[in-house]
Formats: sequence, structure tokens, C-alpha cells
Amino acid sequence: MAYSKELAATRLVPVAVQDLTAEAIPCGELRARPSHAYRGGSFPYLLMAADRV
Repeated sequence: MAYSKELAATRLVPVAVQDLTAEAIPCGELRARPSHAYRGGSFPYLLMAADRV
């Protein structure tokens, strides 16, 4: 995972990762229909928490 490598380069270690791709809403769809979820899956939306070591 490229994210982990970049975090490690700055002395950060991921302690939690949550994939929010299924819940993400693209801007165009958000404006048109805020109740629809992102279905494309072509871009991962991740929520990461990290600690400095």
C-alpha cells in the first residue's frame, strides 16, 4: 500500500484504516441527488489515523 510507505517516510504508523469508497458521493451526484452513494470504485476514499513513532 503506497499510503503506508509515505506515512513511514514521515515516521507515522497507521493505527486505523477505514475504506469509505462505498459511502463516498461524487460532486456531480451530490449536487443532483444527495441520497445516492458512490458506485464507481475507481478512486479509493480512505480514512486513516496514524501515530508518530
